[in-house]
Amino acid sequence: MDGCDIERVRNLLYFKMQMLQAEIRMQGMVAENDYRKSLGQSIAYGEEVFCSLIEEFGIHHNNFPV
Repeated sequence: MDGCDIERVRNLLYFKMQMLQAEIRMQGMVAENDYRKSLGQSIAYGEEVFCSLIEEFGIHHNNFPV
């Protein structure tokens, strides 16, 4: 592996870590929404908040390491 390959692997791992963090946050949001629904309350997180995770964690296609 040369320096370029190592950098690509690092970038890919970073991207995967960002995706995992977004997934963890999203699952917490889903759980909170489900909990509130079970109590007959309105949900805490709407579509716009879920979509904002893409930008917050930089997991859009333009950020994918090549």
